[in-house]
Amino acid sequence: MRGEMVELIGWLGCFLLLLAYLFLYLKRFRLFLWFNLFASFTLTVYSILLKSLPFAIVNGFITIVVLKKIVTGEKS
Repeated sequence: MRGEMVELIGWLGCFLLLLAYLFLYLKRFRLFLWFNLFASFTLTVYSILLKSLPFAIVNGFITIVVLKKIVTGEKS
């Protein structure tokens, strides 16, 4: 059961990231940022559950960068 839940978290992060890039393609930058934030956070959690430090570092960094862009109101 735990393995299935971990895999579900990974798939959710993947789906959210693909959806984020759809919003970027549609030039909906704010939606892109929010979906990218949720996706990168979800993938950070997933990588921690997998005990994959490199994956956790990359996604954690992306989460922080995207959060900064949302807080400061950056447009690109």
